[in-house]
Amino acid sequence: MRALRFFTVSVRYTLGKFCQQRWLLAGLILLCFLLPLAAGQAAGRLLSRGVDFSGVTLAISAPEGDDTPALLEQYMGGMEDIRQYCTVLAMEEGEALDALEAGEVTAVLILPEGFIRGVMYGYDPDLRLVVAGERPLESLLLLWVGQSASDILAAFQGGVYAVLDLYDQFPPPGLDRDRVLVDINLEYISLALGREDMFQPQQISATGVLPVPLHYALALLAYFALSAAPLFVPVYSGGWLRVQRRLRCVGRSCAPGYLSGVTVGGLALFLLLAPAVLLAGGGAAPGPILAAAAGMALFCSLFCALCCLAAGSAAGCGMLAFLISLASLILAGGVLPPVLLPGPLRQLSGLSPVSWLMDLAAWPLGYDPAPASLAALGIGTVGMAALGLALYRRRADRQEVTP
Repeated sequence: MRALRFFTVSVRYTLGKFCQQRWLLAGLILLCFLLPLAAGQAAGRLLSRGVDFSGVTLAISAPEGDDTPALLEQYMGGMEDIRQYCTVLAMEEGEALDALEAGEVTAVLILPEGFIRGVMYGYDPDLRLVVAGERPLESLLLLWVGQSASDILAAFQGGVYAVLDLYDQFPPPGLDRDRVLVDINLEYISLALGREDMFQPQQISATGVLPVPLHYALALLAYFALSAAPLFVPVYSGGWLRVQRRLRCVGRSCAPGYLSGVTVGGLALFLLLAPAVLLAGGGAAPGPILAAAAGMALFCSLFCALCCLAAGSAAGCGMLAFLISLASLILAGGVLPPVLLPGPLRQLSGLSPVSWLMDLAAWPLGYDPAPASLAALGIGTVGMAALGLALYRRRADRQEVTP
């Protein structure tokens, strides 16, 4: 009972020191209440609308007398997937280059003589693609389309050669080789024109499991809570640590003082997190949401305590908390959406405390967390508590007895 009374007194004293910054805390609560939700809605509108892209215009030319460009214009213009982003026009080479210089077309594809015959017989004729240097996005898109077409063409030619090799080994009576060559090429052309039947479209969210507004709201909320460490510097420095040393001299442990700081920090962060998480939940049951907010507040309070004790000054604490929380925000996809992150960064997202906190906050909203995130959250909480207590005891022992 005496230990409980002593802890209560420690909490009351710590709360009094912390409340000297109540206006700063109120401003932070207001910032965390409004900014994550507004940023989440803005990100949702931006990613759902996409970028302004009007498509590309590709001019195709060939030597005089070759009607291949007109055929390509006809067939490629009839392919719905290509027509969505590319307009194909048949032009003479000089006219096409003039149109490119005038900005009327995006690129010019110049076919060599006998292009179709070369493809049929596997000669792989060289093509020339002339693009506009001031339009790099469209040029990269055409390069990707050209590489995809080359892969398809190589696969089709492999099939043609396989059929011809089989014909050479076992030629059917009454069927000449030229007829086989034409028929197999027509078959592959038919497959290319009807390739949409080979694929099943699947829509992928830019932010994975969570909706875009909720993803960014929770990510920024966790970031602000982690980066709030400088607010708690008065609780872990100055006269209060001198008091802890004097108490240790009379046989008292540092644990009540450390736990009182964590408790006050957790209460303050709960006031910061709970309203925003409730609002982001959109009417879900408040009990589980408040429990998740309490878990987030405890983790962030331990993190803030660790930063304050490790840095030893407000400036150092702010820099340490800012760098760690910003790196965690980037790895969690809170700056760029996860699908746009480089592969190595996506593989490191499981190491981000922001990701762990997001999973915990989204759990009451019907989004099951990854077991690894919950395990990392639990291990991190216990580890930070033990390390923070050791640093607290060390800092208390180094304080001067006199003010």
